[in-house]
Amino acid sequence: MALPPGLTFEAIIEDISRAGAPAEALARITIENPGQPPIDFAIEYDPADLQPQAIYALRATIRRSDMLLFTTDTITPVLNSNAPGPVEVRLVPVGRPTGADVPLVGAHGLALPATFTGVLPCADCEGIRHHLDLWPDQAYHMRREWLGRAEGPLRRDEVGRWYADPARGAIVLHGASEMPLFWKVKGPDSLRQMDMAGNPIASDLPYELTSDGTLSPTDIEGTFLLGMMTYLADAAMFQECLTGRAYPIAGEGDYLALERAYLDTRAGPGAPLLVHVEGGLVQRPAMEGPDRTHLVVDRFIKTVPGETCAGDAPTASLTNTYWRIDSLMGQPVTAMDNRREPHLVLVDADGPRFRATVGCNQLIGGYERDGDRLGFGAAASTMMACPPPLDGIERQLGEALSLTRRMLLEGNRLDLLGDDGAALARLEAVYLR
Repeated sequence: MALPPGLTFEAIIEDISRAGAPAEALARITIENPGQPPIDFAIEYDPADLQPQAIYALRATIRRSDMLLFTTDTITPVLNSNAPGPVEVRLVPVGRPTGADVPLVGAHGLALPATFTGVLPCADCEGIRHHLDLWPDQAYHMRREWLGRAEGPLRRDEVGRWYADPARGAIVLHGASEMPLFWKVKGPDSLRQMDMAGNPIASDLPYELTSDGTLSPTDIEGTFLLGMMTYLADAAMFQECLTGRAYPIAGEGDYLALERAYLDTRAGPGAPLLVHVEGGLVQRPAMEGPDRTHLVVDRFIKTVPGETCAGDAPTASLTNTYWRIDSLMGQPVTAMDNRREPHLVLVDADGPRFRATVGCNQLIGGYERDGDRLGFGAAASTMMACPPPLDGIERQLGEALSLTRRMLLEGNRLDLLGDDGAALARLEAVYLR
């Protein structure tokens, strides 16, 4: 497992002989950015500090700032007979605290939910400040501010839905008013802007947005919004069409005009009605519990009787799709903390190729398809050491690919089948347009 930069490795020799008392440190070593395991280290100590009856053990940790990520979970005795010698310790991932909102790394490579920020280059201003909120359900909010414009301040907010583009290694933002915006995924917490055609921008200028791994949602203001309104038991709700998210409607601004139009046009009590408004999605006090995002109507535009938000359900193609691996050889597969979501991608540009991972090494190779016949060639692999249970799951992935002879593609489900027609792997298309 290759460790990302920004981590700190620490190994400590401790006296653990006093029952009920805290361990006393004898010596330690700290290594910044330790790189790829195994981590070689040596701890210097003064032999004169050794106590004849003491019991010494080695403890090791890996942290990001104050967050403990890996630790030893067994006692490793050292300095037996007061003599130095080599020792090997194994660190295990620290479990997520109960209830913690820990971002998960999707097949697309981003740790979400998260907020990405940065100031990007601008041809006729000082820069464009970006605040981009991304959620795993493919909703996004974005605020852009053009800084230092001669014409005066300019700000644009938008909501929309993002989808993944595996061929580009990118996500694509699709809002209501603009062309799609392409962002190259550079790492779990980094995006780089692409041009309007989805090509890389060849420049040394800073086109990156970065995240600290947390979500700090921005309010959305002054935006045209389309959605389904309902009104029942004196409670008005608005389901935004692009994201499918529902919000209570605040009784302020131009709300009364919206309410009157709804009551005059609805098909019946509580019936949904498509409405078009200009307004925002902002935090307001809830009737109970924490503050909640509400729709605030600045201007009622119109109702659209007889229409709904419903569009065509996304359908997957075999290629250029993230196929999430749900099971291998009959055993369920789930994503692990701080690991990329298990997935398979088939691409046909520059020849049929595939790449796959269960969250450790990446397997890369070719494939052949003829109708429903599908076969995978020998795979090259990165050579990281995978901790259990990933090591075993990765072997199952390699075995399933090598035994695949046919496929069954139905909607957004894909089964890889062996000679006897049994399912070797079951996959589902995710992050679709």
